[in-house]
Amino acid sequence: MKYWLNTVLKQKLAPAILTGYIRWLHKTCKINITGAEHLQVFTAEQQPMLPCYWHQQMTFSIDFLLSLSEQGVKTSVLVSPSKDGDIGDAVLTNLGVGVIRGSEHRTGALAMRDIYQAISKDKCSVGTAVDGPLGPAREAKVGVVTLAQLSGAPLIPIANACSRKIHLKSWDSFFLPLPYSRVEIVVGEPTVVTKRVSPEQISACQQQLTDELNGLSEQAERLVSSFSVYE
Repeated sequence: MKYWLNTVLKQKLAPAILTGYIRWLHKTCKINITGAEHLQVFTAEQQPMLPCYWHQQMTFSIDFLLSLSEQGVKTSVLVSPSKDGDIGDAVLTNLGVGVIRGSEHRTGALAMRDIYQAISKDKCSVGTAVDGPLGPAREAKVGVVTLAQLSGAPLIPIANACSRKIHLKSWDSFFLPLPYSRVEIVVGEPTVVTKRVSPEQISACQQQLTDELNGLSEQAERLVSSFSVYE
Protein backbone atom coordinates (compact mmCIF):
# COMPACT_ATOMS: atom_id res chain seq x y z
CA MET A 1 0.00 0.00 0.00
CA LYS A 2 2.79 2.40 0.93
CA TYR A 3 4.63 1.60 -2.31
CA TRP A 4 1.46 2.21 -4.32
CA LEU A 5 0.91 5.58 -2.62
CA ASN A 6 4.51 6.64 -3.24
CA THR A 7 4.20 5.63 -6.89
CA VAL A 8 0.98 7.59 -7.37
CA LEU A 9 2.43 10.65 -5.62
CA LYS A 10 5.65 10.65 -7.63
CA GLN A 11 4.36 9.60 -11.03
CA LYS A 12 0.96 11.26 -11.14
CA LEU A 13 0.26 13.81 -8.44
CA ALA A 14 3.63 15.59 -8.18
CA PRO A 15 3.98 16.22 -11.95
CA ALA A 16 0.39 17.48 -12.15
CA ILE A 17 0.90 19.90 -9.24
CA LEU A 18 4.23 21.18 -10.59
CA THR A 19 2.85 21.62 -14.10
CA GLY A 20 -0.07 23.63 -12.77
CA TYR A 21 2.24 25.72 -10.59
CA ILE A 22 4.55 26.59 -13.49
CA ARG A 23 1.58 27.63 -15.62
CA TRP A 24 0.34 29.78 -12.73
CA LEU A 25 3.74 31.44 -12.48
CA HIS A 26 3.71 32.18 -16.21
CA LYS A 27 0.29 33.84 -15.93
CA THR A 28 0.94 35.89 -12.79
CA CYS A 29 4.60 36.92 -12.96
CA LYS A 30 5.79 40.03 -14.76
CA ILE A 31 8.57 38.80 -17.04
CA ASN A 32 11.11 41.04 -18.74
CA ILE A 33 13.74 39.73 -21.16
CA THR A 34 17.02 41.53 -21.84
CA GLY A 35 19.25 40.47 -24.73
CA ALA A 36 16.63 38.64 -26.81
CA GLU A 37 18.11 40.29 -29.90
CA HIS A 38 21.05 37.87 -29.65
CA LEU A 39 18.69 35.09 -30.73
CA GLN A 40 16.97 36.78 -33.66
CA VAL A 41 19.20 35.29 -36.35
CA PHE A 42 18.80 31.77 -34.98
CA THR A 43 15.04 31.96 -34.38
CA ALA A 44 14.37 33.54 -37.78
CA GLU A 45 16.30 30.83 -39.62
CA GLN A 46 15.29 28.03 -37.23
CA GLN A 47 18.93 27.26 -36.43
CA PRO A 48 19.49 24.98 -33.42
CA MET A 49 21.07 26.44 -30.28
CA LEU A 50 22.37 25.21 -26.93
CA PRO A 51 20.67 27.36 -24.26
CA CYS A 52 22.76 27.08 -21.05
CA TYR A 53 21.66 27.98 -17.54
CA TRP A 54 22.33 27.17 -13.90
CA HIS A 55 20.33 24.38 -12.28
CA GLN A 56 19.30 26.80 -9.52
CA GLN A 57 17.49 28.98 -12.08
CA MET A 58 15.80 26.17 -13.97
CA THR A 59 12.16 27.20 -13.51
CA PHE A 60 12.21 30.36 -15.60
CA SER A 61 14.90 28.99 -17.89
CA ILE A 62 12.33 26.36 -18.88
CA ASP A 63 9.72 29.11 -19.22
CA PHE A 64 12.09 30.90 -21.59
CA LEU A 65 12.45 27.73 -23.67
CA LEU A 66 8.65 27.57 -23.83
CA SER A 67 8.61 31.10 -25.25
CA LEU A 68 11.08 29.97 -27.91
CA SER A 69 8.86 27.04 -28.84
CA GLU A 70 5.98 29.49 -29.25
CA GLN A 71 8.14 31.22 -31.88
CA GLY A 72 8.43 27.97 -33.79
CA VAL A 73 11.77 26.84 -32.35
CA LYS A 74 12.01 23.11 -31.67
CA THR A 75 13.11 22.74 -28.05
CA SER A 76 14.16 19.90 -25.78
CA VAL A 77 15.71 19.73 -22.33
CA LEU A 78 18.37 17.39 -20.99
CA VAL A 79 16.95 15.66 -17.89
CA SER A 80 18.77 13.43 -15.43
CA PRO A 81 18.05 9.67 -15.72
CA SER A 82 17.48 9.53 -11.95
CA LYS A 83 14.11 8.90 -10.27
CA ASP A 84 13.78 12.63 -9.56
CA GLY A 85 14.34 13.15 -13.27
CA ASP A 86 11.19 11.09 -13.91
CA ILE A 87 9.15 13.90 -12.36
CA GLY A 88 10.93 16.52 -14.44
CA ASP A 89 10.35 14.42 -17.55
CA ALA A 90 6.61 14.26 -16.83
CA VAL A 91 6.34 17.99 -16.11
CA LEU A 92 8.19 19.00 -19.27
CA THR A 93 6.10 16.63 -21.36
CA ASN A 94 2.94 18.16 -19.88
CA LEU A 95 4.24 21.61 -20.83
CA GLY A 96 4.99 20.53 -24.39
CA VAL A 97 8.80 20.54 -24.17
CA GLY A 98 10.80 17.65 -25.58
CA VAL A 99 12.95 15.58 -23.20
CA ILE A 100 16.31 13.86 -23.59
CA ARG A 101 17.32 11.67 -20.66
CA GLY A 102 20.94 11.49 -19.56
CA SER A 103 23.75 13.21 -17.69
CA GLU A 104 27.51 13.55 -17.75
CA HIS A 105 27.81 11.15 -14.80
CA ARG A 106 25.31 8.53 -15.96
CA THR A 107 24.71 7.44 -19.59
CA GLY A 108 27.01 10.28 -20.64
CA ALA A 109 27.97 8.90 -24.06
CA LEU A 110 24.39 7.89 -24.88
CA ALA A 111 23.05 11.30 -23.86
CA MET A 112 25.73 13.00 -25.97
CA ARG A 113 24.72 10.92 -28.97
CA ASP A 114 21.00 11.64 -28.48
CA ILE A 115 21.59 15.38 -28.13
CA TYR A 116 23.86 15.45 -31.18
CA GLN A 117 21.19 13.69 -33.24
CA ALA A 118 18.47 16.03 -31.96
CA ILE A 119 20.55 19.02 -33.01
CA SER A 120 21.92 17.77 -36.33
CA LYS A 121 18.95 15.78 -37.64
CA ASP A 122 15.92 17.36 -35.98
CA LYS A 123 17.30 20.93 -35.80
CA CYS A 124 16.32 20.99 -32.14
CA SER A 125 17.61 23.49 -29.57
CA VAL A 126 18.55 21.59 -26.42
CA GLY A 127 18.49 23.38 -23.05
CA THR A 128 20.96 22.23 -20.43
CA ALA A 129 21.56 23.02 -16.76
CA VAL A 130 25.31 23.07 -17.23
CA ASP A 131 26.19 22.55 -13.55
CA GLY A 132 23.66 19.75 -13.03
CA PRO A 133 22.61 17.31 -11.92
CA LEU A 134 24.83 17.34 -8.82
CA GLY A 135 27.22 20.26 -9.15
CA PRO A 136 29.51 21.80 -8.17
CA ALA A 137 27.08 24.70 -8.27
CA ARG A 138 27.73 27.48 -10.78
CA GLU A 139 30.59 25.70 -12.51
CA ALA A 140 29.94 24.79 -16.14
CA LYS A 141 30.82 21.25 -17.11
CA VAL A 142 32.78 20.41 -20.21
CA GLY A 143 30.08 18.28 -21.86
CA VAL A 144 28.06 21.16 -23.30
CA VAL A 145 31.20 22.76 -24.75
CA THR A 146 32.05 19.47 -26.47
CA LEU A 147 28.51 19.32 -27.85
CA ALA A 148 28.86 22.82 -29.24
CA GLN A 149 32.14 21.81 -30.86
CA LEU A 150 30.72 18.64 -32.46
CA SER A 151 27.34 20.04 -33.54
CA GLY A 152 28.23 23.60 -34.51
CA ALA A 153 25.29 24.88 -32.42
CA PRO A 154 26.14 28.06 -30.50
CA LEU A 155 26.21 28.21 -26.71
CA ILE A 156 23.54 30.66 -25.48
CA PRO A 157 24.02 31.66 -21.81
CA ILE A 158 20.77 32.48 -20.01
CA ALA A 159 20.28 33.70 -16.42
CA ASN A 160 17.28 34.88 -14.45
CA ALA A 161 16.30 36.32 -11.10
CA CYS A 162 12.96 36.99 -9.45
CA SER A 163 11.77 39.34 -6.74
CA ARG A 164 9.91 36.74 -4.65
CA LYS A 165 11.27 33.25 -4.14
CA ILE A 166 12.01 30.46 -1.69
CA HIS A 167 15.47 28.88 -1.57
CA LEU A 168 15.45 25.12 -1.06
CA LYS A 169 18.07 23.26 0.96
CA SER A 170 19.73 21.62 -2.02
CA TRP A 171 23.26 21.43 -3.39
CA ASP A 172 22.64 24.49 -5.58
CA SER A 173 20.28 26.41 -3.26
CA PHE A 174 17.58 25.95 -5.90
CA PHE A 175 15.06 28.78 -5.84
CA LEU A 176 11.35 28.32 -6.26
CA PRO A 177 9.77 31.48 -7.70
CA LEU A 178 6.56 32.71 -6.11
CA PRO A 179 3.50 33.93 -8.01
CA TYR A 180 3.19 37.65 -8.82
CA SER A 181 6.97 38.09 -8.86
CA ARG A 182 8.95 40.33 -11.15
CA VAL A 183 11.25 38.16 -13.24
CA GLU A 184 14.30 39.36 -15.15
CA ILE A 185 15.71 37.03 -17.80
CA VAL A 186 19.06 38.02 -19.33
CA VAL A 187 20.36 36.42 -22.53
CA GLY A 188 24.05 36.62 -23.29
CA GLU A 189 25.85 36.70 -26.62
CA PRO A 190 26.20 33.38 -28.49
CA THR A 191 29.53 31.57 -28.53
CA VAL A 192 30.47 29.28 -31.41
CA VAL A 193 33.05 26.60 -30.65
CA THR A 194 35.01 25.64 -33.75
CA LYS A 195 35.66 21.98 -34.51
CA ARG A 196 39.43 22.26 -34.44
CA VAL A 197 40.24 23.38 -30.93
CA SER A 198 42.81 22.18 -28.43
CA PRO A 199 41.98 20.74 -25.00
CA GLU A 200 43.28 24.01 -23.53
CA GLN A 201 40.86 26.02 -25.68
CA ILE A 202 37.98 23.74 -24.62
CA SER A 203 38.86 24.42 -20.97
CA ALA A 204 39.00 28.15 -21.72
CA CYS A 205 35.51 28.00 -23.29
CA GLN A 206 34.26 26.11 -20.24
CA GLN A 207 35.60 28.83 -17.92
CA GLN A 208 34.23 31.55 -20.19
CA LEU A 209 30.75 30.01 -20.00
CA THR A 210 31.01 29.84 -16.20
CA ASP A 211 32.05 33.49 -16.00
CA GLU A 212 29.32 34.63 -18.42
CA LEU A 213 26.55 32.82 -16.56
CA ASN A 214 27.69 34.20 -13.21
CA GLY A 215 27.94 37.70 -14.70
CA LEU A 216 24.46 37.45 -16.25
CA SER A 217 23.07 36.16 -12.95
CA GLU A 218 24.44 39.21 -11.17
CA GLN A 219 22.97 41.45 -13.88
CA ALA A 220 19.55 39.81 -13.50
CA GLU A 221 19.68 40.32 -9.71
CA ARG A 222 20.57 43.99 -10.17
CA LEU A 223 17.69 44.51 -12.58
CA VAL A 224 15.21 42.91 -10.16
CA SER A 225 16.56 45.01 -7.27
CA SER A 226 16.41 48.25 -9.25
CA PHE A 227 12.77 47.74 -10.18
CA SER A 228 11.89 46.72 -6.61
CA VAL A 229 13.10 50.11 -5.44
CA TYR A 230 10.79 52.07 -7.75
CA GLU A 231 7.72 49.85 -7.82
